[in-house]
Amino acid sequence: VVFAEFGVSTKDIGYNSSFRDTIYKLVYKNLVDSAKKGGSGAGSLMWQLFPEGTDYMNDGYAVVLSKASSIADMISLNSARFELINIACGWHCRWGCKKRLLAVDQSLSQSQP
Repeated sequence: VVFAEFGVSTKDIGYNSSFRDTIYKLVYKNLVDSAKKGGSGAGSLMWQLFPEGTDYMNDGYAVVLSKASSIADMISLNSARFELINIACGWHCRWGCKKRLLAVDQSLSQSQP
């Protein structure tokens, strides 16, 4: 399962970055929880990651990482979480390694935002 095209528009009435961050945290939390349990969560596609200098194309959903440090930090943190999960439970084990994931749980819970 891939969480696709999720985001929050800055053009929505009442928009605030705290709400946007909450939505992103929820998506990433669900993906990490699924991966830890050997579930079907496979990734996410945020809508829209823009490079610096493309503000003229922004439809309200654009995230420019240099201007959204909380989102940049979240992406980095969750990439590290997935790396830990993948190291602890490689593809070859067919997700039967819940015992080894107990140590990963401790590492991941210490990095919870």
